[in-house]
Amino acid sequence: MIAAAVCAVLLAGCTPASAGPAQGPAAVRPTAPDASPASATPAPVPDPEKLAARLAKVSRTGIARSGIAVLADDGAVLADRGADRPLAPASTLKLLTTLAAVDTLGADHTFTTSVVSPSKGRIVLVGGGDPLLTDKTSTSATKPASLQALAVHTAEALAASGVTKVRLGYDDSLFSGPDFNPAWKSRWRGYLSRVTPLMVGEGRFDQWRSDPEPALTAATAFAKRLQKQGIRVTVVGQQEAPDGAATVASVSSAPLSAVIARTLRLSDNSAAEVLARHVALATGRTPSFAGATAAITAWLKDHDLWDDGMVLRDGSGLSDRSRVTPSVLARGLLLAVHTPELRAVADGLPVAGENGTLKDRFDDSSEAIARGNVRAKTGTLAGVASLAGYLTTADGARLVFAAMANGTAGQNTAYNWLDRSAAALVRCGCR
Repeated sequence: MIAAAVCAVLLAGCTPASAGPAQGPAAVRPTAPDASPASATPAPVPDPEKLAARLAKVSRTGIARSGIAVLADDGAVLADRGADRPLAPASTLKLLTTLAAVDTLGADHTFTTSVVSPSKGRIVLVGGGDPLLTDKTSTSATKPASLQALAVHTAEALAASGVTKVRLGYDDSLFSGPDFNPAWKSRWRGYLSRVTPLMVGEGRFDQWRSDPEPALTAATAFAKRLQKQGIRVTVVGQQEAPDGAATVASVSSAPLSAVIARTLRLSDNSAAEVLARHVALATGRTPSFAGATAAITAWLKDHDLWDDGMVLRDGSGLSDRSRVTPSVLARGLLLAVHTPELRAVADGLPVAGENGTLKDRFDDSSEAIARGNVRAKTGTLAGVASLAGYLTTADGARLVFAAMANGTAGQNTAYNWLDRSAAALVRCGCR
């Protein structure tokens, strides 16, 4: 079943682990693979039986349910143990969300935050769904759009029209439905960012507190920026911009490819949910949680990336009610590796031991060979851990893998199994 699905995909698009015992001296560590197509002379592929035997030696004690899929670069199935079992994916679900987003919108797509004027002396700040909009201008290449820059451009345009005093409204109507998913834990309400098309600082007051009214906060911050530019401002409140209102000024986000890379590297839940809403909008669906998951589900089915028992409840993986199979995660990554239009997803993954959510992983001697090699997306919820990515074996073969653990006795237990399984693949000649 998985082999046929993989062939169809290729044709369509083509908390740290505790220390453990060393497994003998390692060969020279292979470098991290890139996501470019395979060379004309592929490296030797591991023997499936020997590879499976190597993986079986990695302890799964303390893990109630698990699944793993390993694919060769040409789509051949090398390991298939519970690969079609639907499991809670946690943040590896972001792989599927970003695949749908980059394919639907395009890697160069940007999100625009604008100021429009319905009439002289009246302006409206319109949220365009930029998940990384800032208040103060940022030096980060992933955050080029700021209210500070927008205020400068707006003040210049207003002054040129002889306007020095305005009434300010804000329009956050691009998205619809609840801004907090009912499938999330209610106790997270004070921590998780609201899903809105208009926010700054990712909708947070600080690392631990979310902003319950992010659009109002953004409008208030914009008013202050305008006042510093010499424009007197009266904040009116929420107001939908009328059709045909003249654009006064605008700022644009980084390209979607850069937004995706940051989303995957840092596992940004807010950005993933915003991107899911944009997929819904681009496909003519309601930009709500239900519309977003329906849009992503439709994209997955269209690309033969859907198994029986799967269900999506959000775009970030925060809900423990979502179900995805290791097979679909691996096949989706294989598609990203082989399809230039989707490569932003493969290229954006964290690198083991170097950055993002993998910076502090693969931290004992049995896993060290994978540092600087494995590129993968992590996933973590209470009792859930997952890892999906690609790597280079000791013989130079590129493999794609996905491993998922549910009902875990502890995060370190799950991380050990995930990281040591990936390290076993790196170490494997297995011929």
